[in-house]
Amino acid sequence: MVKEIQEKIIEFSMIEQDNQKLEQQMQMIEQQFMNLQMLKENLGEIESHKGDFLASLGSGVFLRSELKENKKVLINVGSGVVIEKSCEDAREILDRQIGKIEEVREEVQKMVERNFEIMIRLESDIRGIVGKAQGKGVE
Repeated sequence: MVKEIQEKIIEFSMIEQDNQKLEQQMQMIEQQFMNLQMLKENLGEIESHKGDFLASLGSGVFLRSELKENKKVLINVGSGVVIEKSCEDAREILDRQIGKIEEVREEVQKMVERNFEIMIRLESDIRGIVGKAQGKGVE
């Protein structure tokens, strides 16, 4: 009985660690999702704006800039290749990326839920085994 309890506790701990990793993944997915949503909003703002603006270089550093072209953007498609797309095409690309991220988010959420169900079952099994052992006077 002791060995069975130890095995279930080890399994419980492994699943708990797996869930912690999945929750970290979920946070990264959420951050990526928010970044894409913000980019999509910014694209809309760029289309309706022309003239001077502040361009962020990062870490609170800005550059005064002038927007001359607001109907097309340059998109990095990988391997250092950049292509020109209309803002509408860029939004469609972002929508597809957002859709893929939502699918991944749903899959990770299902895995977390499945793990929680297993953990609840394991906890119940452990309590049952301990209860039987206490009823028989086994320690």
